[in-house]
Formats: sequence, C-alpha cells, structure tokens
Amino acid sequence: MKLEHFGMAEPGDCRVVFTADAAELARAVEEERAATDAPQEEEDLLTAAVNRAILSGFSTLYAELVENQKLVPITDPDFELLAVNRDEGFRAGAQFFALPPLELGTYTGFVQAIRPRPIRPLTVELEVNRNHGDEDRAADAAGKAALRQRVTREIYAQRCAQAEPLARQELIFQLGKEVSGPLPKQLVAGNYFAHQRQFNLRLQANGINFDQYLKVQGQTVEEFRTALHAEAEQKLRSRLGLLLVADREHLWPTQEETDAELARWNPKIYGERTFPANDERKVRQQLAASRAAAFVTDHSTLTPPPAEPVMAESKEKQS
Repeated sequence: MKLEHFGMAEPGDCRVVFTADAAELARAVEEERAATDAPQEEEDLLTAAVNRAILSGFSTLYAELVENQKLVPITDPDFELLAVNRDEGFRAGAQFFALPPLELGTYTGFVQAIRPRPIRPLTVELEVNRNHGDEDRAADAAGKAALRQRVTREIYAQRCAQAEPLARQELIFQLGKEVSGPLPKQLVAGNYFAHQRQFNLRLQANGINFDQYLKVQGQTVEEFRTALHAEAEQKLRSRLGLLLVADREHLWPTQEETDAELARWNPKIYGERTFPANDERKVRQQLAASRAAAFVTDHSTLTPPPAEPVMAESKEKQS
C-alpha cells in the first residue's frame, strides 16, 4: 500500500489518498473467497476485498504518516473507495481528525458543588409503600413521621452518591473553557450532531416531548440549538484538553501498559477493533485521558451537598 497524497483542508482535518496494487487486491480477493459466507457477486466481492486489504495493510502506512507528520489523531479514519480494477488494484481516500494547535490555560483549581436531585414527597411515599408497608400500617403518627424521615435520608444518601460522579464530570467540563484555538469545522459539526442524537435519546428514554422540554426551560428552538451547540463544543474542548493535560503532566501510558490494555480489549469502551495502529492510538489516549481527568479532579474541589435532604417544592408553592 502506497501513500499518494496527504493534506489538511484546515488544521487538524487530515485527508489521505492511497493505493494498493493488483497483487495486494488479488490476495484480499482470495482471502475473502475463502471466508465463511463470501460474497457471490463480483462487485460485492471486490468491495469486501478492499475493506479486508485496508484493515490489514493500511496500518503501517498510517503509523508512518502519523510519525512523519507529527500528528495526534483523535478520531477513527473514514474510508472512501475512489477506484477499483482487478488489473490495477484500487485507490482509496481516508479522512480523520488530528489534534489542532490549541492553547491550554488553567487546568487545576476548579470548584464544583455536588448537587443531588431534589426529592419529591411522592417519591418518599412510593418508597414507603413499596418496601415498608407493614411497618407503616403498624406505626402511630410519630412512627409514621419517623419512618418517612428515615426513608427520605436513605433516598438522599443514594442521590448524593449519584450526584458525585456527575459533579466530577462537571469539573472536567470546566476544563473546556480553558482550551482555546480554532477547531476543524467538520469535527465541530459532527460532534454537535452526535451530541444532539444523545439528547434526543435521553428525551425518548424519559418519555419527554421536545415541545414540553422547551416550555419548561423557557427556550425557543433557536435558543436551544445555540445552547446545545455551545455545550457540545465545550465538551469537545474538554476531551481534547485532557490530552493536553496528559502531555503537560507526562501521564501517557508506557508501551507495556498499552499492550496490556490491548490484550484485554473492551468493546464497551473502545468499540469494534479497526486496524492495529488505530486500536493502539485509542487505547493510549483513553488511558492518558483517564489519568488526566483524575489529575484535574484531584487538584480541584468538590463542595459537599447540603447536610439536610433537598426537597422539591410542591406545585402550590411554586405557583
């Protein structure tokens, strides 16, 4: 496999064109034919063979390119088949994003409060009925009140525990404001649409209508999109900022640590395997980002939640 062209549409937006000769394509075709459920149609067979050839042969070219151009890729490559011919081989393109020139400001000393979700009285009653029905029916008025106080504190303890990791995430979110410099437009756009999909899935999972959400938030559609776009970009800058912190604090894993993590590959964290150089890149960056996140939180402050349970106001009081 040979590199034909490398360039950047803008800093961090990497475009590659590469070729494979007829012999390399022929080997991939034969391997594909020998595979279980091999494609029968010629076009499907060639497409599958090209994919096989890329996943087995692109890794070396990619690693050399990254080394020679001093790149820090941050996304998987997207491939595009440009031409294929049995007698000549194939020509393909790839696009991936690399860390653009960014400036890192302060990355310690952030402050974030642990904010447990308020407890509705109905939630307390449901918990009493579900798990303490006999005890409640047998109690007098003072006993009923004491039971509800105890249940409220138990729910509050659970919500405080749930709120702490969210507060840690918010500390990392603050890091995004300290990462300055232009980002590739396509990277920002793709990140926004992914963020929007996640938001829509959360609404669906909670059975919330989008119009209802806007009404509660007091936002127009345009205000919502502007806020969501800003949030998505800040989260992207936070993720990239963790790599900058890892550089600054020398938190990158050793080759031995990387190899050990590769050996116990976790698809829930890394997704499906691609090709060796990219798989190693993902593992190294995940380990480094995790260490950087720990460094940021260890050198920042989480303020404790209120000592007393936080109760939701009734609709009567709110009105």
